[in-house]
Amino acid sequence: MSTGIRKKTLILLATAAILGGGLYLFEQQLPSPNSSDTQAPKPLFNFQETDVAALKIIAPDYSLNLKKLTTGTWVIDREKQTPAEEGTVVFLLNLLATGQRDRSLDVPTERAKDYGLAPPMATIEITLKDGQQHRLRLGDPTFDGLKLYAEIDPPTQPQEKMTVTLVPLDLKNAVQRPLQEWERQQAGN
Repeated sequence: MSTGIRKKTLILLATAAILGGGLYLFEQQLPSPNSSDTQAPKPLFNFQETDVAALKIIAPDYSLNLKKLTTGTWVIDREKQTPAEEGTVVFLLNLLATGQRDRSLDVPTERAKDYGLAPPMATIEITLKDGQQHRLRLGDPTFDGLKLYAEIDPPTQPQEKMTVTLVPLDLKNAVQRPLQEWERQQAGN
């Protein structure tokens, strides 16, 4: 009996050694986590907060034109210019300038509604001091509620496919505000 047990033990040890060796070889072929295949986070846009000259926010409840004066203050540009709440504007600008893109996926354009992009929750049009323009269309939150679906600088002409990108959820909080939160409140109000 002891020979049968030894034989089984040797077979088990040999099997474990073969499986261990196979696993080692398999892991050696996997790319390391810091290889060039790993994507580094990409910014939403390649500009600084100070580069922005104007913003237009188009939401279901309102459309808002924000303009930076030569004095550096922000105003809501309507029939007459109204001072904008600096903190609200700076919060949005900071997200646009420092926010990171997550994964992107190419999907058929007819699926835009599945991501909340037809119509979008909000569209932000950005004009830089040098005249460059950017657009960000915000859609629904992801199923886990941690990111938003978005379309960054969508083409002006409809295409067969669109690129849907995951962006910070804070962008939703930055644009889904009542209009009075964009206006600077005067002392005593």
